[in-house]
Amino acid sequence: MMRSIRQGIPRLIGVSSLVAAMAGGVGAVGATSATAAPQAVPSAIVCTQSQPPTCFDTAAGNVLQQGAQTGGNGNVLQQGAQTGGNGNVLQQGAQTGGNGNVLQQGAQTGRGNGNVLQQGAQTGRGNGNVLQQGAQTGRGNGNVLQQGAQTGRGNGNVLQQGAQTGGNGNVLQQGAQTGRGNGNVLQQGAQTGRGNGNVLQQGAQTGGNGNVLQQGAQTGRGNGNVLQQGAQTGRGNGNVLQQGAQTGPGNGNVLQQGAQTGPGNGNVLQQGAQTGPGNGNVLQQGAQTGPGNGNVLQQGAQTGPGNGNVLQQGAQTGPGNGNVLQQGAQTGPGNGNVLQQGAQTGPGNGNVLQQGAQTGPGNGNVLQQGAQTGPGNGNVLQQGAQTGPGNGNVLQQGAQTGPGNGNVLQQGAQT
Repeated sequence: MMRSIRQGIPRLIGVSSLVAAMAGGVGAVGATSATAAPQAVPSAIVCTQSQPPTCFDTAAGNVLQQGAQTGGNGNVLQQGAQTGGNGNVLQQGAQTGGNGNVLQQGAQTGRGNGNVLQQGAQTGRGNGNVLQQGAQTGRGNGNVLQQGAQTGRGNGNVLQQGAQTGGNGNVLQQGAQTGRGNGNVLQQGAQTGRGNGNVLQQGAQTGGNGNVLQQGAQTGRGNGNVLQQGAQTGRGNGNVLQQGAQTGPGNGNVLQQGAQTGPGNGNVLQQGAQTGPGNGNVLQQGAQTGPGNGNVLQQGAQTGPGNGNVLQQGAQTGPGNGNVLQQGAQTGPGNGNVLQQGAQTGPGNGNVLQQGAQTGPGNGNVLQQGAQTGPGNGNVLQQGAQTGPGNGNVLQQGAQTGPGNGNVLQQGAQT
């Protein structure tokens, strides 16, 4: 009987100590009697009388407000749960590892230090991130996510309703970047390929550096391009596309609703198409399918090779350099010709055709509504026809069918 009474004395002393502590306002749970022998403190949790009470772990330095903590030092939990970590502040947040984090209704399951989560989730390792309703599952440091998602590794990114799987120092506004890239700015744009320093406004890019896309698409590799509702699928650097398409490789081109499928550098296309290789061409609603450099096409077509040609609603299908065509057609080879509604099918250089036709070879001829089918040089035809060979003839409504040089025919015939 006495032994059972002695066994119950310490328990009564502990209960009385707890009651005295609550009457005094703050008490130490597990306090022992002054007459008992010194013992190690099994617990150091101190709670206030407030409702709900706030408890302090004096051994670990944690503050818990309706929070649960199984390990860690110096943490503050407000309705939060923490299973490990030091110096964290959790407001209705959950954290399984990390130091110095601030969570507001956020969840951090991966190890990370110095993160700030506002209704955000971080499952991968990361340090110094700020998440506002954003999710980060990949490793990354120093990222800022506003309703954005980052699943790949990346550092120093800013995402506003954007998604990124890889890259560093990118700024995404409702944009998506799935490829590796650094220093990109995406406004409702998508970048799937590797690229650095790009600016995308509702544009798509799969590869390239330093490009600016405004509702444009670049699927080929290119650097320093500016696309305004334009598409570049081929490789090219320094191009400017305004509702234009460039599928071939080219550098320094300017396309305004124009298409360039062949390789070319320094071309200017205004609603024009260049399918062949060419450099320094200017196309205004014109088409160039053959190779050529330095051509100017105004609603003109050049299918043959030629350099330095000017076509105004004219067509050049044969090879020629330095020709000027105004609603004229040149199918044969020739250089330095001027055609005004004229046609030159034979080879010739330095000819001037005004509604005239030259089917035979000839150089330096002037045709005004005249036709020259035979070979001849330096002839002048005004509504005249020369079918035979001849040089230096002048025909005014005259016909020369036989060979002759230096003839002048006014409504006359020479056979």
